[in-house]
Amino acid sequence: MKLKNLKLIFRLARFHFLIPGFMLYTLGYLLALLSGVDNDLAKFLFGYLIFGTAHLSVSFSNDYFDRTSDRNSVKTAFSGGSKVLVSHPELTGLALKFAVILLCTSAVANMFFAFIYSYPFWFLIFAIFGGLVGWFYSAPPLKLSYRGLGEVSTMLAVGFLMPGMGYFVASGTIGPLFQMLILPLSFYGLFFIITVELPDAESDAKSNKKTLIVKFGRNVGRNICVAATIIGTVFMMVLLFLDVTELLDMRLFVIFSVIPLTASIAGLLVNMKNRRLLVRQVMINMASMILFLLLIDISLFLRYLTTV
Repeated sequence: MKLKNLKLIFRLARFHFLIPGFMLYTLGYLLALLSGVDNDLAKFLFGYLIFGTAHLSVSFSNDYFDRTSDRNSVKTAFSGGSKVLVSHPELTGLALKFAVILLCTSAVANMFFAFIYSYPFWFLIFAIFGGLVGWFYSAPPLKLSYRGLGEVSTMLAVGFLMPGMGYFVASGTIGPLFQMLILPLSFYGLFFIITVELPDAESDAKSNKKTLIVKFGRNVGRNICVAATIIGTVFMMVLLFLDVTELLDMRLFVIFSVIPLTASIAGLLVNMKNRRLLVRQVMINMASMILFLLLIDISLFLRYLTTV
């Protein structure tokens, strides 16, 4: 393969999208450790091989199946696709091959993992289902993002599948410490996907994608971002006041939740018709989401160290 093509494949991969996914996976894993599961670095890395290859596959499959709609989009760091297949259609087949190989690698690693660690059959189902949700986000016949289900599937992925995979890898099940965070994390998933959709309203409309932004407009979209982050903070506060567990310091979770909440509220002041300001707000929202997850992971890790 030519060096030029390797660089283009690297652009197609959009590795920065793996960062929030890795943080969510790690979040779930750390929750399992705080529940009393023994730390196993080999298991953590093996599990991430399953998760990471499936997650990376989504970058290639989305660019492949969205290559027509991406012709009309404006590329940003987190939206509009990579534009590689628009500029280099000769790589279309290669992108699909990469997507399939990565997804199959995830499935094979999944089977080996379950066999080696004697995990239940529904671990296999859980991991494969997660991979298929990512694949069918843009792939036919389901094409979830084209049928008004893109937001729901992302909430499912961010709130349940991604952190759930980390927890499942560590413990072999889905425990109550993770279950109580599914709803708030799901709403941060809604905040994430609406943020990604904001710059693509016109191109998505031309491609008949039935996103919430296409249906209701950017102003409603930023209101949804605010509502999602408010709900996330309220959930954290409820868990704090109910004192449901001594294993987590929910005070920190509440404090950290103010970061995406502040970012979303700041978005209300932005002129959504100004492309430069819109893209800047998208970057602010994404940075707030990543910082929020990073701080939660750090707090969980430090709390785990106190229990060792």
